[in-house]
Amino acid sequence: MKKPFGRKKKDLTMPEMPPNPYYETISARLGILQVVLYMSLFVFVILSILRNTELITYRNFYLFFKDLNVSFKAVDVFETDSVSYTTSEEQSFTLYRNGLAVVGNNSVTVFTETGRQTVSETISYKNPMADGSGKYLLVYEMGGTQYSLYNSFKRLYTGTTDYPIQRAVVSESGLYAIVSASKDYPSVVSLYNSHFSLINRYNKKGYVMDLDINAKGTQIAILSTSSVGGIYETELMLHRPKSEEKAVTVQIGSSLGVRCAYTASGGVGVLTGNGYCYVKDARVQESFDFGERSILSADIGSDGFAVCLRDGSVSEQNELVVFDKNGKLCYREYAPVFPNQVEFAGNTVFLLHDSGITRVNIKTGKLSRFSCVTDGKRILVQSEAELLLCSPQKAEFIHFS
Repeated sequence: MKKPFGRKKKDLTMPEMPPNPYYETISARLGILQVVLYMSLFVFVILSILRNTELITYRNFYLFFKDLNVSFKAVDVFETDSVSYTTSEEQSFTLYRNGLAVVGNNSVTVFTETGRQTVSETISYKNPMADGSGKYLLVYEMGGTQYSLYNSFKRLYTGTTDYPIQRAVVSESGLYAIVSASKDYPSVVSLYNSHFSLINRYNKKGYVMDLDINAKGTQIAILSTSSVGGIYETELMLHRPKSEEKAVTVQIGSSLGVRCAYTASGGVGVLTGNGYCYVKDARVQESFDFGERSILSADIGSDGFAVCLRDGSVSEQNELVVFDKNGKLCYREYAPVFPNQVEFAGNTVFLLHDSGITRVNIKTGKLSRFSCVTDGKRILVQSEAELLLCSPQKAEFIHFS
């Protein structure tokens, strides 16, 4: 019987390659490096535990994991239309971990991003202020000497100052700074680490108008103004808290300092009475003069800076001017309304006015309006489409479609 016609099938199995001494040596070295890295990690953990034995307690582990559970919620917006809280004569509102913190003369209330109340503490502050950024919620008494720090569900620390508090700020890293006076200086900035210990103090011959700490906690910016012969002199001081290097000082101009904040690009935006500038690498890289126009309202933060300027001419047309995170002018048009508050997020500016809220898309110029009563209310912006409208009694969730 004849065999089927065809070629003999080839053996496709690759022949075994001889060992390569070079690659075997590299593999062995990488294996040794892996062992060294694991051992280094083990030693680091052991040393960290030995150096911080007072922090390794059952209570601290309980607080850590409970707070971690709150901070890693996947929900980004309120699941309820509104939340209510105790009305107070004086109140301060701030976002904290996508939720809401409300501070009054007699109480601190914190809601998660789902609208669930997690903190309800009794306090006694004359002029309460709140700043919520990342790790902690900082509550302080403007003009008083008391301050406290909270996480998502509990007060963690309470401190006092020797002189009245002028202002305070907290970083996403947990570092925070308290500004007060002293017997010898108009303003003194006390900088604390995330374990509530003093790590630096800055004595300023001028008055600290504003300050900010970058998200990583690696640099602090202090904006101060002094009067020399009746003329204002404003400067921005930059310093790395854990560095032995001398602080860098940048001269801003002869106008009263107003606000300063780190942007997402790593520089510092600075607002003064007559203009805006952007400082990076210890020098002014961008600037804008307001001329004869006055500031109606402004917002400065990681996304950049937005300001509504009032024109003193006969036309009295207000102008909305926006700068991006690099200090570049990116929007300049007549304001569609007379705003009581300006808030900037992403590519969107929100204007709170007497008849409601107007949203301006600075990329397309498109306007969206939401009609509501705004008397005595403030807005807190969560995203380019979502915000909270806060009144003395409750906060309402508003979504722009």
